[in-house]
Amino acid sequence: MTEMNQLSAEELEAVSGGTGGSRTPLPYKAGCIVYQIRKGDKLGAIARNYHTTCEAIKAVNPTIKNVNDITAGYYIYIPQ
Repeated sequence: MTEMNQLSAEELEAVSGGTGGSRTPLPYKAGCIVYQIRKGDKLGAIARNYHTTCEAIKAVNPTIKNVNDITAGYYIYIPQ
């Protein structure tokens, strides 16, 4: 059994998208909010808007491999 804010490998694969996010809304994760990427969003701008960094966002979203490769409509965690 996993912790409430941890996903198993199978769960992570099921929710992760091809470009560093999830195609479906993400489950609750302590210390984070869920953000749906909008058309034209850049990870750096999202980070600034939420007073965090790209590196911090990548740390809570292990599927993000390239900060320049995010997809509108996908969901990511934003650390608070």
